[in-house]
Amino acid sequence: MASKDELNSRPRDWLSNSQVKGLVAMVVGGGSGIGAATAETLAVNGARIVVADRRKEPAETVAEAIRKAGGEAVAVAMDVSAQADIDAGVKATIDAYGQLDILVNSAGVIFPGSLEDCSLDEWRTSFLVNVDGALLLARACLPHLRKSKAASVVNISSLAGGRGYPNGGAYGPSKAALISLTRQMALEWAQDGIRVNVVSPGTIDTPLTRANMRPEIIADREAKIPLGRLGVATELADTVCFLASPAASFVTAQEVCCDGGLSQSLMAQKFYANK
Repeated sequence: MASKDELNSRPRDWLSNSQVKGLVAMVVGGGSGIGAATAETLAVNGARIVVADRRKEPAETVAEAIRKAGGEAVAVAMDVSAQADIDAGVKATIDAYGQLDILVNSAGVIFPGSLEDCSLDEWRTSFLVNVDGALLLARACLPHLRKSKAASVVNISSLAGGRGYPNGGAYGPSKAALISLTRQMALEWAQDGIRVNVVSPGTIDTPLTRANMRPEIIADREAKIPLGRLGVATELADTVCFLASPAASFVTAQEVCCDGGLSQSLMAQKFYANK
């Protein structure tokens, strides 16, 4: 089985023949984790990147790394719950590159806790960022995506959006709404040639995951994943980039679970127990 380092060191330019070169991609939530890995993968394959994040500093760090590697990238500050921020970010994109072809929305918040303990403010903020923000962002980008011959939107949801999730009182329902919103976008905007898909990650090995999950919990989670390990951010990025690229030109309105089989783990564990 490949190690985390081996997975992260795989060639990143597999999209070269998928015509992402020259396309402009806005990656929101691009200052860290899945968003940063996605921005870097698209850049390696020739796309021009707008790295957007709630705080500009991490976005600029990612953009600078892309530029040092020979790519094109600019950074913008964007809070997807604020229409003014969204409008400014879209304007900065058009000012910098004159077009927008790909939108990757990986912005999101989570307030761990049960439905009983979740405050009304936490509930509303979860939907404001995870659902309302996705809609406001996509609508602001829509006039520019309509002009593209390779327009694509990829939202980042979670396995919690389709399944019960411990301490996911507000998070799961908001991510479920994002999946439904994605399908609605896809159906309404297909006439404009805009594809819209959603990726639902499983447990990904990031510093945030390590900081919030005790080692014994991580070990238990790995035991439940049929592939026997956590995912890495570059694997999620590859999935997102495939859906965003012309390589997936006939794929729209789909939820893709990138989870090592975790969503099927109950059946998998029964199977392996009888091996």
